[in-house]
Formats: sequence, structure tokens, C-alpha cells
Amino acid sequence: MIRKKLIRTILGGALSVAILAAMAAPNNTSYAATGTNIQPAFADIQQSIDTTQDFISSGSFNTQGALPVSPSNYTHAAQFKGYKIQKGIDVSEWNGSINWKKVKASGITFAFIRVGGRYYGSGKFYVDANYRENLKGAIAAGLDVGVYFYSQAINSSEAKAEAAYTMNLISGYNINLPIVMDYEYAWEEGVGITGRLYNANLSKSAATTVINSFCSAVEIRGYVGMLYASKSVITDDMNISNINNKYPVWSALYSDSDTDSLKAKHSYWQYSEDGTVAGIGHATDMNFRYITTPAAPASLVQQTSTDSSITLTWNKIPEVYGYQIVRYDESQNKYVAVGTAKGASTVTFTDKDLQDGKKYTYKVRGYYKLNSGNVYGTYTDTCTGITIADNIENFKVAATSASAIRLSWSPITAATGYRIYRLNPSTGKYEAITTLTSSTTTTYTDKDLNAGADYSYKIRAYTTTESGTIWHVVSNAVTGTTNPGLVSGLKVRISTSNSISIKWNQENNVNGYLVYTWDKDTATWTKIANVKGGDQTVYTHTGLKSATQYSYSVRAYYKKDGVMRYTDLCSAISAYSGPAAPAKIIAKSRSDKSISFAWSKVPAANGYLVYRYDSSSRSYILLSKITDNTTCTYTANDLKSTTSYAFAVRAYIKKDGVSGGSAYTVLKTATTPATPSVIKYMPLGGYRCTKWTPVKGASGYVVYKYDKRAKKYTAVKKLTGESSNIYIGAAVDARYYTYTVRAYLTYNKKTYYGEMSSLPVSGTPVVIGTVNDYAVRVRRGPSTNYGIITELYKGRKVYVVGGAKKNGETWYKISFKIGSKTVTGYMRSDFIKIQ
Repeated sequence: MIRKKLIRTILGGALSVAILAAMAAPNNTSYAATGTNIQPAFADIQQSIDTTQDFISSGSFNTQGALPVSPSNYTHAAQFKGYKIQKGIDVSEWNGSINWKKVKASGITFAFIRVGGRYYGSGKFYVDANYRENLKGAIAAGLDVGVYFYSQAINSSEAKAEAAYTMNLISGYNINLPIVMDYEYAWEEGVGITGRLYNANLSKSAATTVINSFCSAVEIRGYVGMLYASKSVITDDMNISNINNKYPVWSALYSDSDTDSLKAKHSYWQYSEDGTVAGIGHATDMNFRYITTPAAPASLVQQTSTDSSITLTWNKIPEVYGYQIVRYDESQNKYVAVGTAKGASTVTFTDKDLQDGKKYTYKVRGYYKLNSGNVYGTYTDTCTGITIADNIENFKVAATSASAIRLSWSPITAATGYRIYRLNPSTGKYEAITTLTSSTTTTYTDKDLNAGADYSYKIRAYTTTESGTIWHVVSNAVTGTTNPGLVSGLKVRISTSNSISIKWNQENNVNGYLVYTWDKDTATWTKIANVKGGDQTVYTHTGLKSATQYSYSVRAYYKKDGVMRYTDLCSAISAYSGPAAPAKIIAKSRSDKSISFAWSKVPAANGYLVYRYDSSSRSYILLSKITDNTTCTYTANDLKSTTSYAFAVRAYIKKDGVSGGSAYTVLKTATTPATPSVIKYMPLGGYRCTKWTPVKGASGYVVYKYDKRAKKYTAVKKLTGESSNIYIGAAVDARYYTYTVRAYLTYNKKTYYGEMSSLPVSGTPVVIGTVNDYAVRVRRGPSTNYGIITELYKGRKVYVVGGAKKNGETWYKISFKIGSKTVTGYMRSDFIKIQ
């Protein structure tokens, strides 16, 4: 539209009448983009499904592969061979008032109408003064109509704002051609190319982003976005391949031929700015449109489905007005239209109000909406979708056994098969256990299950289609319980001279157990007990003869469907009641690491079982099996010192491979304490101090005076408590006498003595004392005649390192610290308590 030859030379043609308006850049109020979501009204497509209008004109191309267009003798690029070519115009307020009926009668089939733009100076929006009049007139005259906006957007946000502003202006108008971004630089007389877009000096990448942002914002609203630019701008200032893979392009080149020099695919060519058109009193921009049948959309697949709908998706076909979706109708034996999706970027469609669990077959094609008749493209390949069935009906537990559960359900004929899930109690999740590949399969038996156990199941159908596997709704859970099985793990728990106790494993979901013994006289199993409660798994048969064989079996019982039911008898076991228990058991000897004991002989026994009580498990642990009845002693080794133990002996009998034991005969005793060690002595002011290492667990110690010549021990003191490990006694002649000690343990009203310690050696044992009075003086020597060093208060701890006797008084030599200094002095013995 630019009337300047200079611009034609620089830009190669453009919709730049907008520039003439932008030069003045008036500051009067312009319409602002409201951001309101506006949906234009469009007529529904009623085109027949069965036939597609042949919109490809024939026509001969010249020897260069170009088609002469009569009468103007314009030559079209070879890429448009086989296309139908239409003539159209683009107009703005600069074209004045237009008689659109005359325009239509002159052979013009389409028009692009400017609705507004952005001032290249201030950046504000403006509205074309005649856009409403032009839209109403062109639409009423029966032309195909698109609109354009003169853009000066320099970033993505501005481009989106321009798109929103444009769509707000055209709300309510029947626009069936693209909404165009008029992307061109401004020009001023005496200045040349200028304006905010030109001065922004956008990179190719940035310019491409701006254009794509405008077109994308348009197509989100169901329109078709398109770029308008001159050939030079298309070639030099943007990445056109990135754009026309997604959106159509309108190229401006004022020439007699749309040569192949513009390699980019374009749908419109603006070939002149000074055309003469009936009904328009000013020179008019002239355009060609190239139309061919839209290609088939690629990748038609089912995206999602519900029990009453299927959502399809496919790849976009740039420029199409929309898409027609058809579905095969079995009753008519043909495809029928089920809906349309308006907008090139609207590539999903949801078919609703369908039957659940049924297959449907679809095809999709793009179309151009023209007043002369819609142009339909090629159909996609077929796509099969399936609605998800409601819960599988009649899913239930059909039968059970002790190790299996049989499930059954009603079939879904449209499905491919079924997947069955079982609850994993440890994770709380349902896990797949089988996938059935036939829709006619209506039962499944889950095997190798535990007897008397609960199992929960779910099921879902699945259907395999061209686009993948469709999973139907998961059913509600059903729960079944396997029948209780044979009682397992029956064994003899313990036998005595007059009883046998048996035990078995707990069975799930039972009410109790019946215990039987074999009656030799009648050769039948005789019930002897009803053990009520599924968790009661022990029975003791009492009042038996000693050394007699008995056989046992157990069966479980449970209630099902209101009827009491019984398992079969389990495998039997046999046992002997035991012989008499040993009459007496005594400890023969002990040390700090062992205990030897003996018991009375049981003549009827084959041998003896020796046990030690384990407090952690609260049970007797077998130590030894003695296989003759004459060996009636046992020594338990590797014991802990100063520790109580309980031992037991049972007599046993074994005949024909069946054993029986007597009751326990129990001995409770203890090991002796360990021998005191590291024993030292030192003189202590007319006394002798003897100290040793404490013996863990000892009840106390006995101190003995040892006569070296007579080799005789005489008890002199009994000390109570494990920590009473010091003795201060009368001084003795070290050549002939000394003190020694042994530990003792009191257990079960008996006292057990350990070994005597070795003789002590002279040394300085660590003896700690505590001051037991207030402000006791420490002197430099063992008498009140010596000077005072300091006073110590009650509770002060000191080390006793020696002693002396002076004037009938015993003085302890003590050591203690004042600050970091060690001080040694004397304190009378009655003011110090030895620990």
C-alpha cells in the first residue's frame, strides 16, 4: 500500500498504508485491548461427507513451469503448479468508502481488512476508522474475509497484546481467513526506514519469536494466524522455515512474476499496490491466493477415553480453517460427520454420548472455509477408539478349596482381554497376577494359596487399538477365603510319667480343633478333647500310665454357609508317657566356672536328658543326652562365676522309635565367686591395711590371718558387699603372719565360698578416705605438736598413703591437692573414714 517507489525498492512491497497514518501519530484516544475471551460466531459446516469439492483448477503452465494468469499476464512460481488461484485485495481507511457489491461483481473473491495498528513512534494502539464498515460490507457481499494489524511489536509480550487487541476488535464478525501480523518497518520522508521495530534491530531468532507469539495467540482462540512481510524481510530478517512450518505466509513482491527466488512456501502473493477495482475510488493492493486440497493430518490417535466419550488428537495442518471429524456408522455402512474443530491449532476433539465398552472408528480431514464452498482435504488413516466399560458385572468368588479360589464375571465383548489383581497385604497394593487374552474368558482360578486365608481381588478389561492399549475401569474388590486345610505341625511338646502334651500349628479361619487318640481295642480314633478357639494349639492328655505308648491326631472345624464343617484328620504322631522322674538331684562340687551334680537312678529308663534353664527364652535348653541309665552324673562347664543356675534331669524311654520322658527333676545352685586378685598391704600407724580388687557379683569377703609356720588360716573378719575390698587390722610380724581373703556368694539361703587368694605383697595400695568432721586440721607431723598446714572440711576426699602411731594415737598420712599443688600431711585416724 505504500505509494513511495523508494519503499517499493527497499521493501519489495508492503501493507504500509498504515505507515502514513502512523507518521502523524495522533494522541487521540484509541481502543485498548481488553483481554476478554471473545469467541466469534461461525456457521456450522454442513458440507456432505461423501464427496469432496474438487478445488484444484487445471490450466497449462508455460515452458518455465509457470502458469499465465489471464488477463494480467502474471507468472506464478512453479511451486504452485496444480493450485487454484484466486484474486483478492487488502484495504484500510486510506481506500475510502467502498462499494463491496461492485467489488464482488468485479471477480474479487477475498479481502483482508486492516482493523488497527501500533504507532511506530509512541507505540500506542490505534483503530482503523473504516474497519467496521469494511467488515460488514465485505461479509455481506459474500467475500472471504481476513484481517490484519500493523505491528511494531518488539517482544513476545507486545505481540500477544496486539493479537488480543485485534481479536477484541473483530468479535462478532464472521472471519474465515487468517488474522495477519503485518510485520514491516516504518518509513518517513527525508528520514528513510525508521520506527521502534526497525530501531530494535531484532536478531532473526528474536523476530521469529515475536511473529510466532502473535500467531500462536491468535490460534489459541480458534483463528488462523498468518505473517505478512516483504520478500526481503522474509529472506533477511527472520527464520522463515521455523515460521511457515506452523503458520501460512503472505509475501509482498511488486512484480509481474512471483519468481522462485522466494524459496519459502507462501499462501498469498501481494503483487501490486496500485490496482484498479470497481467500487473502490483509490489505488488498491492486489493479491493472489494459492489453494490446494489440505494434506491429511498425521498421527491420528485416541488420546483419552471415558465410559461415554473418546478424545482424539492429531498433528496440525497449517492454514486450515478447521477439521472435520467423521465416525463409521455400522447401521449406514459409511462414515458420518460427528463434529468439527475450528482453528488450525485445534487438534483435539471429544466425541461424547457414546456407549461404554464399545469400539468406534474415526477419520479426520482439514478444510478451508470459503463462501464459494468449503475445500476439504484428504482423510487421515482410520483410528479405532474404545470407550471404557463400566465396572465388570457379576465379578465374584465362585468357588474355593483349601489351596485355590475360582473367580467369575460377565464378559465384555468389545474388550481384548482382562487383567486380574490380588491384594498384597504387606504393601497394601493390588498387584497383577495374570493377564487373560480372550474377551470370552469369564473364569480364573488362583492356585497354590494358603489354606484358611483371606484373599482380595480386582479385575479390569483392556482393549488393544492402533494407538496402544486402553485400560477399562478397575472393578470393586471381592474377597474370598480358602478352606482350612489339614492341621499341620503336630508334635509332642512334652511328656511326663502320667501325661503327654501335644502342639500343632494354628490354622486360619477355624473355630477350634478336635483331638483324637487311637484305641487299640477297637482300632478306631476316639475323640478325647474339643479345643475351642482357632488360636488354641496345645492339649495335654493327663492321667496316663507311665512308660506307655499313645497315638494322636487332630482335625480342625469351621463354620461356612451356616454349616459346621471339618477337615480330615492330620498325620498321626505317637509318644510314650515317661518313666518315673529321678527321685533326687544334688550338687557334688562347684567352682567359679563349673558345677558337677548327680541324681538317683531310674531303673526303667533308657537314659537321661540333662537341661539348663535359659532365662532369655524362659525354657530349658538340652545340654546332653545320656544313653544309658547307669551314668547319673554330669558336669556343666564354661559357666560364669558368681552366677545362679537351674539344671534339670529327665529320664526317658524309647521303644519302636517312639520316645517318652519323665517330669523334670530340678537343681537350683550357683557357681562360686572368682578368686580375689591384686592383693597388697602396707603398714598404717600400728595397723596393717590390706586391699584387693573387687570380685564382681560377690556378696562379700572373709578375711583370714595366715600363720606361715603352721600353714593355718584363721577367719578374723567377714565383710559384706562386693565393694568392701579393704581391711585394716592389727599389725603383724610380716615374717610369720599375713592376711589373705576369699569371696563368698549367698544364694537361696546358702553360702558358696570361692578360692583363697594368694598371699599379699607389700606395696602402696590406693586407699581413699573421706573427712568425717568439720574443719579438721592437717598437720606437718603425726602429733598436735606439729604445725598446721590447712583445714579440710567434711566430705573432702583424700588419699591415705601411710600412717604412724604417736602417744597412743593413730595418725594417717594423707595426700590431697590444693589447686594444682599436691600436699602431704597428717590427720588423726578417727577423723577419716576409709572407703
